[in-house]
Amino acid sequence: MRITQTMIYRNLLAGAETLRENIETANQQVSTGKKLNSLADSPSGSAELVDLRAELDCIDQYRENAGSGGFFISLAESVLSSAYNTVTAIYTRGSAGASSLYDDAYRTELANEVRSLRDQLLSLANTEAQGRYIFAGSQVTTAPFAVSGDTVSYQGDLVQNGIDVDNGLQVQQNVAGSTVFSKAFSTVEQLLTALESGDQAATQAALSQFKDALGDISQARAGLGVSLAAIQNAGTEQDSRELAIHERQGKIQDANLAEAISQLQANETALEATFTARMVVGQRSLFDYLA
Repeated sequence: MRITQTMIYRNLLAGAETLRENIETANQQVSTGKKLNSLADSPSGSAELVDLRAELDCIDQYRENAGSGGFFISLAESVLSSAYNTVTAIYTRGSAGASSLYDDAYRTELANEVRSLRDQLLSLANTEAQGRYIFAGSQVTTAPFAVSGDTVSYQGDLVQNGIDVDNGLQVQQNVAGSTVFSKAFSTVEQLLTALESGDQAATQAALSQFKDALGDISQARAGLGVSLAAIQNAGTEQDSRELAIHERQGKIQDANLAEAISQLQANETALEATFTARMVVGQRSLFDYLA
């Protein structure tokens, strides 16, 4: 096959164009620090980046859920801790009324103290935060407990709200107030009736119910503690997963600057050599090629 001057020129031009593209690519990598600046740079790599960004968005959403839910869970746990102490104080005051050492007047005084503590417990059971009653089940806009005389009734429902805090992980966000406080309020009502009637046997019978009332509160606190632990563990796992995702993103899209600069310099040198070759070829005559 005869090699013509035109063919030589074409080959040089093609080589020069390839070198220009390589230089442009290297320049972009050096200026942006990224080796993927468009979908065309790597369709498969770009697709994987989309999936990785979607996973990061999911992690952000789970963290938002955990932050909001964790606030109400922590608040409920703190309120139940105070409620436990209040019920214990009621038991302590009521215990004095079971003794034969005190007269009915003193028992009436104890009943007033117990009633005051009961009102504190009622306030705790009707705790509201951010426009939500935390022990009302799904009826969050209505105070869950109402008192009439010494009888406290529950106005909420038994719905327990769950929140998604990680892939396939949902935790209990609230506790229905009736499962926590109803036994306590019923027991306090019995105690008040016994104290005001001066019935020591009835007082003892009411006091025997406090163990179950305190048990309901403790059980609810334990459930909330499990939810808080699950949120914390999910957060730790998400931190590790996020770090791994960022590392993978870096491997896909981050340029090796030293390598990019080296390629840029090499391609610029090669392009200069191509221009020189074109000038030399242009100066040669047909007789030079036939010689």
